[in-house]
Amino acid sequence: MDNGARMTTPQSLVENVLQLISLPEIYLRLQQVIDDPTHTRDQVAEVVAYDSSLSARVLRIANSSYYSFPREIETVASAVGIIGELDLRNLVLATSVVGSMSALDCKGVNIDEFWLHSLRCGINARLIARSLGGFNPEILFLAGILHDLGILVIYQNDTALADAISRQIDENHQLRDQAEREVLGFDHAEVGALLIEAWGLSQELSELTRCHHQYQLAQINKQTAMMLALANLLANPKTDRDIESDPRLSAIIEQLGISQASIAKIMENGEQQCSEVRNFILG
Repeated sequence: MDNGARMTTPQSLVENVLQLISLPEIYLRLQQVIDDPTHTRDQVAEVVAYDSSLSARVLRIANSSYYSFPREIETVASAVGIIGELDLRNLVLATSVVGSMSALDCKGVNIDEFWLHSLRCGINARLIARSLGGFNPEILFLAGILHDLGILVIYQNDTALADAISRQIDENHQLRDQAEREVLGFDHAEVGALLIEAWGLSQELSELTRCHHQYQLAQINKQTAMMLALANLLANPKTDRDIESDPRLSAIIEQLGISQASIAKIMENGEQQCSEVRNFILG
């Protein structure tokens, strides 16, 4: 590590970003309403209606082929019924984070490719959970959207750091997380987990973020961490080669007990769903 990197800690990086980015008020209000056991669907719809852009986006996704409802949905309350309150909350969080974090000046990061990868990862993770059964697909979808947030935090307005890590990747043929640990002593997964904790989101979501490259370290649920790790690899365009040639993929697939036929179907469905919802989430 160079002297500048040695002075950098995950906590200091997160603290700097927290001065610029916080969870939006509309998400916090929505969470408060949903947490109230006496709430109604109309109360949820009222919160969404405060934001005209969000209301329009919710109606568009409820009327998309993603939900395939047989008649047009014209009100936010009806859209909430179609999408579901928890799915709606996750969509609001995802779209809010995309909008807020995209405002950061992140050196060396193609922000469009970054969010497209994140969306693919989230959709793949949800499909994997549904394929295996017995798991929460929506926490995995949200984890997929948020899993790489630490990248944006690390490279926020720091050209020298971005260049140092890029050199480490190129010269030593390392993966990004490996290069970050070499240069910084920690990686983007650790930084992202700390940001999620600072926002007051769930411990499970924090662990999934922290362990998406090192699922062996998961304490709460190693299987869901493995699912996210698999979804992340499948979201990488380089994984269009034979699964058997990638030991990381084949090891996770074997441990999860998921067939290659299921993987092929997940990737096909994932691309279709991504094309259907990317404009709603990524704008």
